[in-house]
Amino acid sequence: MDAPDLPPEEAEFYITSEGIADTEKGEVPEVQGLNFEVETLFEEEHNFEESQTSERISGEHSLVEVKGIGDGTVKNLVRSGINSVEDLIKSDPESLASKISGVSSKKVVEWQSNAKALLSI
Repeated sequence: MDAPDLPPEEAEFYITSEGIADTEKGEVPEVQGLNFEVETLFEEEHNFEESQTSERISGEHSLVEVKGIGDGTVKNLVRSGINSVEDLIKSDPESLASKISGVSSKKVVEWQSNAKALLSI
């Protein structure tokens, strides 16, 4: 950092698992409240992927196949009751946009147009 009112000097610092420190070694304090099971998180992710795969096998299109929709958005859509491309097309843009943070009704209309194009409606 340049500080014109101070003489030039060097300072070493390290980025550790704790944050920024003046030594390479740092002790990570035990924090309570971070007791979660990795298996549970993995199972939730795994079940989501299985449901997407079963849609493809049954001949239906997955929501993630709709242009502009990624895995994270699919999770938000599913939480909002949108489980298929058909559900997305039939949904009310204003209502759906109000359920998903950071999504406008204009974006939902765009997704619906892309979903219709995917299904060739």
